[in-house]
Amino acid sequence: MTVSSISGGSTLTTQSSSGSSQVLLNQQQFLQLLTAQLQNQDPLNPLSSQDFTTQLAQLSTVSGLQQLNSSIQQLLQLQQLSQGAALMGKTVTYVASGNSSGKGVVQGVSLQNGQLQVQVGGQQVPISQINGIAQG
Repeated sequence: MTVSSISGGSTLTTQSSSGSSQVLLNQQQFLQLLTAQLQNQDPLNPLSSQDFTTQLAQLSTVSGLQQLNSSIQQLLQLQQLSQGAALMGKTVTYVASGNSSGKGVVQGVSLQNGQLQVQVGGQQVPISQINGIAQG
């Protein structure tokens, strides 16, 4: 029996997130694999409708989890910006380069590479380096 390749070559994309590795498989790739499985199944032992339904339910679950993850990421970014906006006009002390201390009024807020930063005296300070907050 000849089995043809689904797409010239198969590649799985891995993404490192917080030290864990995730395999990303989109819906199109899943449906291609399912179609190939149906085309190349053993005629004496075909895929049962229960197995087929289970695989489609798994696809639906994965799709829902991907959408949930995207929504949570957006919510996290909004929460971080809200946290930064609350610091606008306040005087902060922070750890500057060389472990020296800096102090100034927060003039702006930005997200850079997923990290909240505040603008103090013309320089960007990561929120994690702020160690004190006072009224402006």
